Amino acid sequence: MNYTVSDFLNTYEAKVKLIAGVGGVSRVIKDVGILDYELDKSLKGRYFYTSSFRDQLVLTTFLCAKDDPYMIGEGVKHLLKQGAAALAFRNVFRLSIPESAIRFADSRNFPIILINSMELYFEKIIYDVNRHAERMRNIGFQQDEINVLLSGNLSAGDARAHARLINPSFEDRFAAVYFKSGEYFGESEFEICFGRYEQSSLNTLASTMCLYKNGAFLFYSSNDTSNSFGDAFAAQAMREIFPDVENLSAGISRTHFSLTEFSAGIREGLYAALLGRSLALPLLHYERLGAYEIIFPFAESLEMQEFRQRVLEPVSEYDAENRTNLLDTLRLYIASGCDMHKAALDAAQHENTIRYRLEKIATLTGLDFKIQPQMEELSLAIRIDTCIRLLQNEIV
Repeated sequence: MNYTVSDFLNTYEAKVKLIAGVGGVSRVIKDVGILDYELDKSLKGRYFYTSSFRDQLVLTTFLCAKDDPYMIGEGVKHLLKQGAAALAFRNVFRLSIPESAIRFADSRNFPIILINSMELYFEKIIYDVNRHAERMRNIGFQQDEINVLLSGNLSAGDARAHARLINPSFEDRFAAVYFKSGEYFGESEFEICFGRYEQSSLNTLASTMCLYKNGAFLFYSSNDTSNSFGDAFAAQAMREIFPDVENLSAGISRTHFSLTEFSAGIREGLYAALLGRSLALPLLHYERLGAYEIIFPFAESLEMQEFRQRVLEPVSEYDAENRTNLLDTLRLYIASGCDMHKAALDAAQHENTIRYRLEKIATLTGLDFKIQPQMEELSLAIRIDTCIRLLQNEIV
């Protein structure tokens, strides 16, 4: 990820104002420069000009234009020639900015930003921008921020602040899509896919793609309600970004309307991808998780683990001692919708074999699959077990 002019504007919001070059807010900022004596003709030849300005956010007070506002336009032309990303201007001398300079900047999509707050010192801007630019180039930093957001210890305001560290240009309406690979997926694989993301229609200033464990998150935000974050959206991402990644599953969060819910969005995308992978589904929306929606967040609680152990431990101990697979049969039966015929077909076994194993489970647990309330207990225990195993494998 790169730090852009848009990110700078969103970082400081009310303290700055874009007055020209709106078409250039996607320009990348690598670091910060200072426009000082470069345009002062009286100093020409007396100093070495060391400022590079290439891909820099250039800060200035336009001291050189104090007696000649025409020099503002010359400054804009000079910065464009040097490949600057944008100009941030503190008007301490109350200069009148020539309309010709504004029109020229607009025609070249060169952002001119007015710094409104006298409390926003150049030193702070230099420190903040350089830190943000370095962080956004760091794959590990983004993963660390996702882990912080998953920690569960953040207030709503802190969640929003950490989301903005991942991308300062995030808009409030967003969805999180987690793409989980069944194969190894590390930094080199991510960089290939990220290159495709940068060339895709999904790459916007308000969106971000991050490596996370054995997969990647796509955080897509847009306050335009005509943009849908459904299955078609995730399928498009799979085609454009991950065309050659094998055994890929995508989990889609609900659509959220505030960055204060960013932690929830991350969890929803992750849960949906984990369950989708276990069910061999290429796409799964969080809203279709059913009972898993309420189980996942609490699966590792003491109460859930004790219930799972009480119900399933007799079966797992019997399997270990007798080298049977009763627990797998129970999982298969539940996955079939408690359809004996379908379960037998899926297991390539006779229906009587499936029925015999379920009756053995009833003997071990005291829960009869033919009695609906007791079957619900077995089903709940299996679902808790599924969530715990998936979460432990992912090490959330």
